[in-house]
Amino acid sequence: MLAIDPSARAGRRDRALILLGFAGALRRSELAALRLDDVRREPGGLVLTVRRSKTDAYAHGEVVAVASGSHPDTDPVTALADWIELRGAAPGPLFTSVRHGGAEEPISGSAVARMLRRRAQAAGMPERITGHSLRAGHATEAARGGVSLERIVAQTRHRHLAMLIEHYIRPESALRTTSSRALGL
Repeated sequence: MLAIDPSARAGRRDRALILLGFAGALRRSELAALRLDDVRREPGGLVLTVRRSKTDAYAHGEVVAVASGSHPDTDPVTALADWIELRGAAPGPLFTSVRHGGAEEPISGSAVARMLRRRAQAAGMPERITGHSLRAGHATEAARGGVSLERIVAQTRHRHLAMLIEHYIRPESALRTTSSRALGL
């Protein structure tokens, strides 16, 4: 999905959206709601302020850390810096529409989902890619990589550990851990 033309405005934005959403385990609505002043660069990565989310109904705000990547092509910090360079430093929405000749407006969560489906389809990926895939992909890949459930749930900010296990991690590990292997069939 990252085989995106980096010279195109939409390409830079989409690359930053995909990498930041995946690395941060962000919901599409959280990505769409980010403002430039919600991003703070720190040694080793980024600190994002998510002002409101599904699990923060009273809008107390949550902090999400995103580490710098090891590979330039998949580094969310670099991808976001490339987008901000093109976007400019004016206050306002972090991610905007990229319509030709029109005013740049904040994107919506639905626009994030449509972009992901479009980019996945162009990459020949399964049709089941949705706006939720970045978040689910983060949890699944972290579990595959041996990250503890406590660290995964801290990043995804799930209220219920069972949801994380049943809907993200368990389906991925089911064939590796099934007891049916020991039935002698």
